[in-house]
Amino acid sequence: MDKNKDLLENEQFLRIQKLNASDAGRRRSILVDNEDELYGLGSGSSSSGSEHEDEQPAKSTTTITTTTAATQNHIADDVAFIPGTTADNTETVTQVVETDDNVFKTHVQTLSSKEKSRYRKGSSDFISFFDDMAFENRPSILDGSVNDPFKTKFVGPTLEKEIRKREKELMAMRKDLHHGKPAPDADTPGLDASTTSITTTAPASVASPETVVTIETTILSSNFSGLYVAFWMAIAFGAVKALIDYYYQHNGSFKDSEILKFMTTNLSTVALIDLIMYLSTYFVVGIQYLCKWRVLNWSSTGWAFTSIYELLFVGFFMYLTENILKLHWLSKIFLFLHSLVLLMKMHSYAFYNGYLWGTKQELQFSKSALAKYKDSVNDPEVIDALEKSCEFCSFELNSQSLNDQKQKFPNNINVSNFFMFTMFPTLIYQIEYPRTKEIRWAYVLEKICAIFGTIFLMMIDAQILMHPVAMRALAVRNSEWTGIMDRLLKWAGLLVDIVPGFIVMYILDFYLIWDAILNCVAELTRFGDRYFYGDWWNCVSWADFSRIWNIPVHKFLLRHVYHSSMSSFKLNKSQATLMTFFLSSVVHELAMYVIFKRLRFYLFFFQMLQVPLVALTNTKYMKDRTVIGNVIFWLGICMGPSVMCTLYLTF
Repeated sequence: MDKNKDLLENEQFLRIQKLNASDAGRRRSILVDNEDELYGLGSGSSSSGSEHEDEQPAKSTTTITTTTAATQNHIADDVAFIPGTTADNTETVTQVVETDDNVFKTHVQTLSSKEKSRYRKGSSDFISFFDDMAFENRPSILDGSVNDPFKTKFVGPTLEKEIRKREKELMAMRKDLHHGKPAPDADTPGLDASTTSITTTAPASVASPETVVTIETTILSSNFSGLYVAFWMAIAFGAVKALIDYYYQHNGSFKDSEILKFMTTNLSTVALIDLIMYLSTYFVVGIQYLCKWRVLNWSSTGWAFTSIYELLFVGFFMYLTENILKLHWLSKIFLFLHSLVLLMKMHSYAFYNGYLWGTKQELQFSKSALAKYKDSVNDPEVIDALEKSCEFCSFELNSQSLNDQKQKFPNNINVSNFFMFTMFPTLIYQIEYPRTKEIRWAYVLEKICAIFGTIFLMMIDAQILMHPVAMRALAVRNSEWTGIMDRLLKWAGLLVDIVPGFIVMYILDFYLIWDAILNCVAELTRFGDRYFYGDWWNCVSWADFSRIWNIPVHKFLLRHVYHSSMSSFKLNKSQATLMTFFLSSVVHELAMYVIFKRLRFYLFFFQMLQVPLVALTNTKYMKDRTVIGNVIFWLGICMGPSVMCTLYLTF
């Protein structure tokens, strides 16, 4: 009985017992089965009922519980198990015969902020921390839907052949009908399945009694591969014409191009700062090594050092480029955006391994306690909790490296592993990724040509359509104030002028980053999962757009902001969604500050405006009007960037 009491007074065991209880009262899951729930689109989107909560029966039989005077104050993102003691190390053991949900609330007070359920609702299946997403071998949408079919399956016009074949089938059917043979139905082989039936009545002389014949109306379909070629041909000729016109208008020189000057200024300085930024990311590898050597404990100090360093990392390089080096806005925004990419990679790497440190620590404790108390503790619930803990932790650790046991945690903590992760086109760290067998060098050359060709088109667009309007906007801002109405009228004129150029720039920028660059990097690193974006051009709501236009960032926000805010701060789904949008809006506003050197919060406002717009598009009136939804979406895409740019420039 003394050993039983000693174990029940151990806070680590109490935590394990709670985490591994399949019926642990009202429990919260940080995972979602349907990503629509992230934006309140699911049927159960309320703050209390949308979190996989189970109701335990009001009464239960003999239960041994422990109440603790104070709770843990560790708030370490993505760490499920943080051992420690309470503030005053006082615990009270109470024997009760009957209990209700209030006792379970007392249990919750003894746990750290990272407790979460490990079993699915009404099931004994594990909920892994990494169940929120998966990587697999798949091409990008443009490659899978356009480029690859065009290269491998394009045979020229096919519609005429299909029409001729269909005409012959109809003629044969009429002949059979004339000779009294039964007409084939829609299921007859050789007939197009996607047809519309038309019912006709045959003449009495053909058959008697009156014969009803069904003739199928073929729905014609074709591909538009030729128009794909024509589109790029038109872009190429248009760019060449613009280039020639600019050359002759500036006395046979491109030296006067402001955009060319922006692109070629301080290249060596930018490259050096970028290299220093990259090398600075290896700080998190050093922290993990110290945890591996047991110099640091992740749950107590490791996560704190990492979090502080991440803030200093972004702040220092922002200050360096703005106040010390005084770089041009284009150089600053490039370095700022790349620093954010490196920041997200550092965070994911550090807290992924931090979670596994907690899991490994729990496994060690559970095995030790089970070996010590298995024969002396008579309470089956105690043994069951320890066995479940061992089972879950072993599964969680072993499932991260299925193909290469040499990289099994913590062997994955090494410089080469982190180097490869930093090269992969993803922001989510894991030990293994799907890989392709070889590098297709012809594909790499194609994407390199696409990168430089797209940059060339963007420079022409910026020089001819956008830069002159931007200069006019700055002149308006620096002119004498003549009243709000006059300024608004001038702003409206600037807005109309810059919209066409911004639409072109937006689409080219998307293609450059998410298709050309990421696919090129993926091919060079043999990274198999090329799902970098969804078909965002078909979006009918801003909730869809937020999820699929930038898949790598969405995955990062889903795991390390949305889920982590639920587990660390005990937010419900609605609050976690607001938290995610808020953080994203702050970062976007910082980007505007880097470019325009002023905080106006225009972009912050428009970003947060997506939250009520999501609710609006989810109303009964808008839900089934997909065409209207897509029109409104494209109106926002076409007008939004132009509105924000001219606002920052003019006011």
